[in-house]
Amino acid sequence: MSAAVLRAQSTPPRPATELQRAADEFKVLSRELGFREDSPKKASNSGASRPQFHGRLSENFRNDVLDAVPHEIAQRGGDKNLLRRNQWGFNVSGPVIIPRLYNGGRKTFFSLSYEGVRERIGRSSLRTVPIATEREGDYSQVVDSAGEPQEIYDPSTTRLNPAYNPSLEISRDNLQYIKDPYPNNRIPVDRQDPIARKILAFYPQPNSDAGPFFRNNYFAVAPETNKASGMIAKVDHSFLEKHRLAVSYAFTNGFAGSATFIPNAADSAAPDRNYVNRRGSLEYVYTASPQSVNTLTFEAHSDVNENVSDSGDWPAQLGLTGVPGQAFPRIELGSYLAMGRNSPQARNARSTFVLTDAHSLRVGKHNVRMVGQFVRYHVNTFNPGLPSGAYYFTSALTSLPGIVNTGQNFASFLLGGVDTSDYSDVPTPSYFRNWTMVTAVQDTWEYRQGLTFSFGLNILTSAPRTERYNRQSTVDLSVLNPSNGRLGALVFAGKGGYGSAFQPIAVKPQPNLSLAWNPRGNRKAVLRLSYAMSYQAYPIYNGQWGTRGFTGHPNYYSANSQLVPAFTLRQGVPPTPKPIPDLTPTAADDTNATILETEGHLPRYQSVGASYERELTGGFVLTGSLGVSWGRDLFVGNYAVNPDALRPETMSYRDKLNDQAFNRSLRPYPQFIATDVFSQWPDGRYRREAASARVEKRTAQGLSLTGTYEYSRQYDDYSGPYGKQDFFNRHNEWGLTAGNNPQRLSLTYMYELPIGTSKPYLVFPDWRRYLTDGWSISGISSVSSGDPLSLRAQFNNTGGVLQTVRVNVVPGVNPLPENQGPDLWFNPAAFSHPDDFEMGSGPRTHPTLRNPMTQNHDLSVSKRFAIDQERSMEFTASGFNFINNANWNLPDTVIGTESSPNVNAGKIIGSRGGRVVQLGLRFSF
Repeated sequence: MSAAVLRAQSTPPRPATELQRAADEFKVLSRELGFREDSPKKASNSGASRPQFHGRLSENFRNDVLDAVPHEIAQRGGDKNLLRRNQWGFNVSGPVIIPRLYNGGRKTFFSLSYEGVRERIGRSSLRTVPIATEREGDYSQVVDSAGEPQEIYDPSTTRLNPAYNPSLEISRDNLQYIKDPYPNNRIPVDRQDPIARKILAFYPQPNSDAGPFFRNNYFAVAPETNKASGMIAKVDHSFLEKHRLAVSYAFTNGFAGSATFIPNAADSAAPDRNYVNRRGSLEYVYTASPQSVNTLTFEAHSDVNENVSDSGDWPAQLGLTGVPGQAFPRIELGSYLAMGRNSPQARNARSTFVLTDAHSLRVGKHNVRMVGQFVRYHVNTFNPGLPSGAYYFTSALTSLPGIVNTGQNFASFLLGGVDTSDYSDVPTPSYFRNWTMVTAVQDTWEYRQGLTFSFGLNILTSAPRTERYNRQSTVDLSVLNPSNGRLGALVFAGKGGYGSAFQPIAVKPQPNLSLAWNPRGNRKAVLRLSYAMSYQAYPIYNGQWGTRGFTGHPNYYSANSQLVPAFTLRQGVPPTPKPIPDLTPTAADDTNATILETEGHLPRYQSVGASYERELTGGFVLTGSLGVSWGRDLFVGNYAVNPDALRPETMSYRDKLNDQAFNRSLRPYPQFIATDVFSQWPDGRYRREAASARVEKRTAQGLSLTGTYEYSRQYDDYSGPYGKQDFFNRHNEWGLTAGNNPQRLSLTYMYELPIGTSKPYLVFPDWRRYLTDGWSISGISSVSSGDPLSLRAQFNNTGGVLQTVRVNVVPGVNPLPENQGPDLWFNPAAFSHPDDFEMGSGPRTHPTLRNPMTQNHDLSVSKRFAIDQERSMEFTASGFNFINNANWNLPDTVIGTESSPNVNAGKIIGSRGGRVVQLGLRFSF
């Protein structure tokens, strides 16, 4: 039932865990074992039968001693990876018997399962950090992407150029502002910021030379830790012949420790977290007759995640003032490895309550299923994402104003010159709520033998997010802001005529229909046609987005990034001009304002499918499928929507746009620094066309296999990966979906070896049968073509008008090299860098170039030892990527200018992958 409702909401079901599968098996097993009233009767030679308990004990073991050295480790000079994994558990089921008190017999039975995991696995990452001399401010050896000396300029020498001609474009021969280069390209020690020097003490030194030049010079290998323990308990009781009651409870406690990039408090990896999951359900089934069954279910889920990364009053230790947090500050250095974690301390508790009533009724040739489901969501979240602040350093401060490929992010950091900064001031948690309701009717009509129709209608009712104490807000773009008389002011739930929610309750019909037909009455052939339409309900996320005024997020920015910083680290973060709480219409001014779309549009998905299945001789089944799906109003984020974007034609102002006051005056909502729609703006569109063929060999002579090939084309206007170039022309953004693999081939197989008892070979009646019986092999192989390449320009000198710049396509030049390989995956000469203040003419994703294909092959060998009729031991040896295949990494898709080319464009650095062996043992009884 829950799967049907989830499908109606276009939310794919989560893969079942081993524990969940054990619980789902319980109902089937209990019938087969004779524990239920509808179990088949078994003959007995004795007057009484003893209770039977069945179950299994299992252990799966992995250790790097058994594995191949991963290719990415070997390529960096390593000879060993870390992998320690133990996964163990048990399952036991049988009748509930309490001696002298209760004998459940065939009415009451139970299932109890446990699973534990302990894992430490090495994760690797190749990053870039400053070289030794660069750390000291000596740029005499630092080069750009073309291998030329990196120019840096002294911002303290900035002055107007008296020879500047405003009628001409800015160039090296016509500068508006002049800066002097540092003598010998070295930043004097006394000019370096003392706070930056303290932070730098936590930054790692280079340890690799992957290149090119000094890039990709830091190879981090660190263990990821996973610890989890969980149980599922279920009791099933049948009474009064037509009634059944089932109660289940499950829990999981765990710890997820992230692999670190930096082995100290400055680490920028995801925070470690503790998690606790609880799930309980109560199910009542009433079977009025074989034609009428009603199922009433109540479920409750609780998922608690708590980030537990270290904190130690780091701002005070570093001498950084003006921020309330204690975590290590977040330092962003462009292409260099960042420092400091996002959300180092947070707690999110999600609770879900589900009440479902489903009734199945057969009337004549109609099977009718009626479902009603109500789901209530509670999300209690405390998430100060940047308690000690984030500090962004750009190359602009140490650049020659108006000239690309000058200046450098790390040089600006050494000076302590912050370009932009913000921090989180979150005094209280948020308590978000919403609900959905689904009512559905599905009729499966067996019109005649060999022809079945199915019609259904689901009604989705979705309520928007509310906050328990009305502590949420949004910018209303139809309300005048008193600070400047322009549209766009902050409004608050429960105040000024607004309700507890900013969006209406949405009611959406979700029809579906299908047919299954045996052409000419041939039962070995089936034609299926289908159509479905569905909507996605309002989401409710972790985090405290949309609470401005109740929470504080001060933003600081440079008046002109090429001339002056917002502030320096030694100065500390300036006092916030808007202490919280601030429940005024101007509370979001001069910040990254949060905006919620309030019309109530929900993502709509539609699909049409056709398939033909034919059973052939030899136990083969061949299936061919065609499908088209499309969607509109999909929820997208800031990479795809910007209500405050500048139109591309404003780039005609050129370098004037670097003046923030002038830049903001051109925007629709100049009172805001930027806008933030999170991931809740319904503006995305996509279309997918797919054809597939499947060959299935059903079990015969111990062999079963399934082979599937799919070819697809998927397009959208939002998938990035670098964001939209033009927010005002949807057609220009329509392209192949980034991340979609157009071709996929997979093969799964299982083969019982033809040796041993009841097999044609090696049949022995004596002790040797224990060696030859019960052997089988199974495996899965998959091959996927690469997803579309996305090329981008190295420099974005557009005055903040464009968030990304695409490349131009050079006419007549083949983008595919003659000998494609890691040394040259695509031809960079087929593309060029746009001029300053111009958009690239190329597509968002390339129509023909693809990333490298990937493949994986897993194999498992099993041996079953039969102890007696009811007990057995099974040993399994599995090889994941057993052929030790290496998949290439992605090519460098950044295209430089003619004067400063990226010499690494089109090249691939290294590969990834390695064989992992798992040994397993399972005892069944």
